[in-house]
Amino acid sequence: MDCYNCKAKSVCAAVVQPGSVICLMNRMRYCGTHAEEEPRRQQGDYCQYCGHRLREIGRERFCNNVNCQNRYVNV
Repeated sequence: MDCYNCKAKSVCAAVVQPGSVICLMNRMRYCGTHAEEEPRRQQGDYCQYCGHRLREIGRERFCNNVNCQNRYVNV
């Protein structure tokens, strides 16, 4: 999921691990740091993977379905 929102993913090799030194160099060269990126939020109140309603805790939203692969990811 780290590479999904990265602006440098088009120039990054497939073998680069998220958080490695090469990843950091690519981010600094092409798009900045993790702190400068704003995570994308899913539209609507339902999970895009399973369709169940999202649960809000503060500003974070999580899937309420125990069998969903996206359960512990902030959407």
